[in-house]
Amino acid sequence: MVILGKSSQRMARFLKNRQNTLGKSPGTLTFIGRKKMEQPRFRLISYANNSFTDEEYSSYQQVIEAIDPSRVCWINIDGIHDPDVVAGICNYAGVSPLTQEDIVNTDRRPKVTEEKDSLVVILKVLSFNKDRKNIASDQITFILAQNLLITFQEKVGDYFNPIRERLEQNIGKLRSSSADYLLYRLIDAMADNYLITIGILGEMIEKNEDLLLKKTNPQFIRDIYFYKTEISFLRKIIRPAKEVSKILKNSDTNLIANSTQPYLDHLDDLLTYALETVETYYAMTSDQLTIYNTNINNRSNEVMKVLTIYASIFIPLTFIVGVYGTNFDFVPEYHFRYGYYAMWAGMLILSFAMLIYFRRKKWL
Repeated sequence: MVILGKSSQRMARFLKNRQNTLGKSPGTLTFIGRKKMEQPRFRLISYANNSFTDEEYSSYQQVIEAIDPSRVCWINIDGIHDPDVVAGICNYAGVSPLTQEDIVNTDRRPKVTEEKDSLVVILKVLSFNKDRKNIASDQITFILAQNLLITFQEKVGDYFNPIRERLEQNIGKLRSSSADYLLYRLIDAMADNYLITIGILGEMIEKNEDLLLKKTNPQFIRDIYFYKTEISFLRKIIRPAKEVSKILKNSDTNLIANSTQPYLDHLDDLLTYALETVETYYAMTSDQLTIYNTNINNRSNEVMKVLTIYASIFIPLTFIVGVYGTNFDFVPEYHFRYGYYAMWAGMLILSFAMLIYFRRKKWL
């Protein structure tokens, strides 16, 4: 059984409050969303073929000072509610104010922006909320520059822990590759996360098929509409993510090496599969709702058919009773000694004859 949250909580995922942006000029950094951390957390991972460092800092200025241009550096910032932090890091990477405004807007549609010396990718990461039993999302922004990748997350998450572990243990080709390959691996991890989330929801939808042909169950209708809402939320996130992968695949920026292009093709295929799966489940919920309503209508028709048959049997009987219930003195059968028994015999014969006729017609 699905536990539905309040309507306002669901709708907040589709459109967030923008009152704080009214009247402000374009490029003004105004945080839109829910604050998920008290203080931002700064982390710098730098690596080369035979070396790896992972450090946390107390301010973004310290992170910038620790950057080594000769190594690939990954700056991860958890918490985007402080515009000064976002502006400080973005100014270092040469990101324009309009794009900075997009980074602090957690209601932003996934997109790709090519700056003069950087590439900015905004995506959503998904998670399944076990308490509310619905899908939640966080915004993640990637800024790719020369030998530098910056990620902004709304809160601390474990989405990229496998990538960090592979970097630390020097597994695969991460350390021997440039920052664009790291960008691909992180987005690929998010795409895998999409499929995991879709799988959780899909399993719930497929289990609902057991209730399709059973008796009327109001909970089934509530579940179906809940699933359709969740799938609509998935479509809102995965459709533009698919557009992002296509743009990256076709981009001619110098920040993405030719050796990374085949991986971006693979990423595009993966997001295509995710989108097709979402569309399949959306169609499945619509079909389930149609089948359920058709089944309910069929049951109602069966009941109405039985009632109509019995009503049809009693119509002539009611007519006979009505005739002999009239108050005329000269009804011939009134004075017939066996008239009462004859009337009952005629009514029973007529009833059985109609039942036999209905059965031969397969109406009963």
